[in-house]
Amino acid sequence: MARTPMNLSSYHVPVAGFTHAVQAPAEGTFLFVSGLTARTSDGGIEAEGDPEGQARKILQSLTAIMAEAGGTLDDVMRIVTYVVDMRHHQAIHAVRRDFFGDEPPASTTVQVSRLYDERQLLEIEATAIISSTAP
Repeated sequence: MARTPMNLSSYHVPVAGFTHAVQAPAEGTFLFVSGLTARTSDGGIEAEGDPEGQARKILQSLTAIMAEAGGTLDDVMRIVTYVVDMRHHQAIHAVRRDFFGDEPPASTTVQVSRLYDERQLLEIEATAIISSTAP
C-alpha cells in the first residue's frame, strides 16, 4: 500500500526522518499489530540491556508478521513506541530508519515507567493497511 508522508512547513520536524502524518487510500485490509517486544520464541529476551538490538529484533518480528499477513513494512501507516528510557530514543530511531527508510510511517514515542518484563526496554505496536491488490 502506498503511503504518502506529510510534513507541514509551519510545524517543526523534531528529528530527521520524522513524519507528521501519513495519507493512504482506505482500500484493503487493516492490520492492527499488538505491542511487540524483543521476546524470543523460547520466551527469553533478545539483546538484553541493548535498546538498538531490541529495536532490531522487534522490527524483524514486525516484518515477519507483515509478510504472514500478505504485506510489507511499506504497508505500515503508524507505529507507537513505548520506551522505558527516553535517552534511548535516538538509537531506536536510527534502527527504525534502517527498516522504514526516508519515508517512515507516522509515529509516536512515549516513555513509560516499565514494561511487562523488566528486561524489555521498548515495545512497538503498529497499524497497517494491506492493499487488496498486494501480490
